[in-house]
Amino acid sequence: MSTRLRGWRIGLAAALAAALVASASYASAGKTAVAASPPPHAPVKPGRKLLSFTLTDLDGRAVKLSKWRGHPLIVDFWATWCPPCRKEVPELNAIYKKYRRRGLVVLGVSVDKVQGDGVKSVLPFAREFKVSYPILMADDALVEAMDLDNIPTTLFINRKGETVARLEGRGKSGELTAAAKNLFRD
Repeated sequence: MSTRLRGWRIGLAAALAAALVASASYASAGKTAVAASPPPHAPVKPGRKLLSFTLTDLDGRAVKLSKWRGHPLIVDFWATWCPPCRKEVPELNAIYKKYRRRGLVVLGVSVDKVQGDGVKSVLPFAREFKVSYPILMADDALVEAMDLDNIPTTLFINRKGETVARLEGRGKSGELTAAAKNLFRD
C-alpha cells in the first residue's frame, strides 16, 4: 500500500512492510504518509533524462548533478527513518566500492531535510553505516520534480544521462547490484 505523493508531501515511513503511519502533526500539516516497503517497481520510460539539480552536501556546499556527467550514476532517494532504506545501504556501499574505478558514481539523496531532522540525523547515520559514497540533501522542489511515490527510490542513469531503470522500494536482495551491472552494457 502506498499513497501517491504530490510535491513536497513525504510522510513518515512505516516501521513494518506495507504499513502507513501518519502522526497527527503531519495530518494537520496536510502531509501524506508513504509506505517505505517494497511496492511494485515503477515502469521506466526508455531514454528519459534525469533533471538537472543543485543540492547541498552534508557540509552545506552546493553540488550540481552535472558534476558527474558522462559517468554511470546511481541516485538513491532515501531517509534515515526508513527501514528498507537502511537495509539497502550495505549493498550500495558494496556496489560503489566494486565499480567506482570504472567510473560509477553512487549518490545518496536524503529526504531528511524535507521531512525529518536534516543533516542532524544524516551525519550520525552516515558514520554508523560507513556510507562511502556522496550524500546530498533533497529539498522540496526536487521531491516534487521527481514525483517520488515511495522511498527508497533508486534511479540508474547511463553515461548519456538517460534513466535506464527506476526501482521503488527495497526489492529483492541483489536487485540493486544486477541493475548496476547493466549500466556497463552500453
